[in-house]
Amino acid sequence: MKISKPIEPNKRIEIIDILRGFALLGIIFMNMSFFSGYLFMPFEELKQISNFELDNKLYNFLGIIVSGKFYTIFSILFAVGFYIQFNKNRDRTADFLRTFRRRLFILLIIGILHTLFWYGDILLTYSIYGFILILFRNVKPKILLRWSLFFLLIPYVLDFALLPFTEALQANTPVNTNQVPIARISYPDMSNVDVINIFREGSVIEIFKLNIHNFIWKQLSYIPSGGYFKLLGIFLLGYYLASIEFFKKTPKSTLLILTILIGGILITITAKLLGGNAYELPTFQNIRYKFLSLVGQLLISISYIMAIIKIAQTVIGKKVLKYLIPVGRTALSNYILQTVLMLVIFYNFGFSLFGKIGLIPTFIIAIIIVAIQIILSNIWLKHYRFGPLEWAWRSLTYKKRIKIRY
Repeated sequence: MKISKPIEPNKRIEIIDILRGFALLGIIFMNMSFFSGYLFMPFEELKQISNFELDNKLYNFLGIIVSGKFYTIFSILFAVGFYIQFNKNRDRTADFLRTFRRRLFILLIIGILHTLFWYGDILLTYSIYGFILILFRNVKPKILLRWSLFFLLIPYVLDFALLPFTEALQANTPVNTNQVPIARISYPDMSNVDVINIFREGSVIEIFKLNIHNFIWKQLSYIPSGGYFKLLGIFLLGYYLASIEFFKKTPKSTLLILTILIGGILITITAKLLGGNAYELPTFQNIRYKFLSLVGQLLISISYIMAIIKIAQTVIGKKVLKYLIPVGRTALSNYILQTVLMLVIFYNFGFSLFGKIGLIPTFIIAIIIVAIQIILSNIWLKHYRFGPLEWAWRSLTYKKRIKIRY
């Protein structure tokens, strides 16, 4: 029986590592608002910050070009990674799938542990969706695309089916016109003051409990937003793109990339101007908002991917983007490192700045972390074949100590 083996570093596809590094570094600019407590700070406190207006503009700007986009790219690449591994092991499918399921199970454990420290963890969710993705491994590209569109669009079908009932419910429910949001994020069962105080001053156990609490509310929010279906649709889109060798083709038209990017930005801005909420009961306004936001998110994400692929083929692009390759190759280690650094800065494990500073200082901190990760990743891989967590993950997956040094 042939034994499934890990892909050697020198056999990896560089553009995938570049894109993965790019997506990972972009994720921190979305997560920073959560890590820092900015989203939990009451508006009355935010308005007292000297650069409140600039903070607000930066928040809106990031909401257009960052929010949801880098997670989309990261999700697409997770599916691409599975396709590459599966395609190289088609002659030993049973053994590969056994190994891959063990790999996903280990990722699941890592995700559970990570969730105790950071409720925004994606590893737990990715591991579960990885098991689902296996079921689509032999589906033909055209059918894959149809399945992807089905899961992306089914939330809106369900929303329209529920629309008459939610309209009737709202018609018989008194509207509280005096209800004003106290912060960008709040929970119905817990005050924002308590959330901030626990992250800033609470014990380790209290922080663990709060992260579990926040994680549960995050999962519940995916029900009205259709997040569970959409994520599966994005995974299948990634698998489809890999199956048609999308990442091996250089986009010829810069104009096409710009058109997709600008179109995505305009659609996203339109969604925000028209208003709506993806996390509330379906109304026509909310359904329209969710649909336009999804279309904008996908268009911007695809344009980013196409732009990076095209830039990577230029002389200057190769020289600049090569520094992202080590970041992409050590994605798991860097993802966890982002959490560690943010916890030290904002939680009471370190400087306890949670809910104390505005978005611009947080943005500067994120830039510094990105620079640190690029430098450390490039230095590390000059001496080692894998990132530290990648090495541990591989060793556990293949039940043997993988050689880490060159």
